[in-house]
Amino acid sequence: MKKILLITLILVILNNLVLSQTDLLFSYNSVHIGRNINLSIKQNYNKHSFIFGVKYHINSIVYDNQNNIFKKRFYATSFGEHWGVNFGYQRNFMFLKKSFYPFIFYNFEFTNSHTHNEMYIPVAYAEDGRVLYSRVIEIFGPTIALENNIGIGMQQKILNKFYLYQKIGAGMVFYTNIDDRLIGGYTADFDWEFCHILSIGLIYRFNEQQK
Repeated sequence: MKKILLITLILVILNNLVLSQTDLLFSYNSVHIGRNINLSIKQNYNKHSFIFGVKYHINSIVYDNQNNIFKKRFYATSFGEHWGVNFGYQRNFMFLKKSFYPFIFYNFEFTNSHTHNEMYIPVAYAEDGRVLYSRVIEIFGPTIALENNIGIGMQQKILNKFYLYQKIGAGMVFYTNIDDRLIGGYTADFDWEFCHILSIGLIYRFNEQQK
C-alpha cells in the first residue's frame, strides 16, 4: 500500500512538472538591508508561479546622517555571509497575449550578516558652546534579517524565450540575533521595520511551446 501511494505521488509530481513551465530568473534587487543579485527557478502552473533561489549580497558603505541601524547597513564580512536564500509566490493575470502579463507577488529573503555602521557621538563642547562630535565606525553582528514583501510586477517578452521581469513592493523585515552593543534601544533579540523591494531581471524560459 505504501509503495502504491509513493508511486502515485511521484507520478503526480512528474505530471505537474510536465504540464508546468520552468523559468530561470536572474535579477538585481534593491531591498531594505542593501542590494543583491539573485538566481532563481520559477515554476509556472498556469496563473500561479512559485520561486526558489539563492541571492548574493553586494557590500556597499552608506554615507548619510540618518543614524539608521539596519537600513542599507548590512555588510558581509565573510564569503558565507554574502549568500542567502529567497522564495516567493506570484499570481499572474493572463490576457489575450501571453507575451505580457502583470502579477501580484509575495517575496521572502533570508540574510545572516554583519552591519557596517557609521555614528557621530558627542564628545565635548567648544568654547562657543557648540557640541563637538567624534565619527565612529563599528561592525556589529551578525544579525539575521527576514524580509517579507508584497507588491505588483510585470513580465514582458522581449526575445524568443527571454522575458523582462520587474516588480516593486513593500512589507516588513524582522531582525533576530541582534548584537548587544547596538545603540538606540536595540537591546532585545527581536525587532522589525517597514521595508521595500525594487527588482529588475531577465527570464529565460526552458520549455516554452513554439507557435
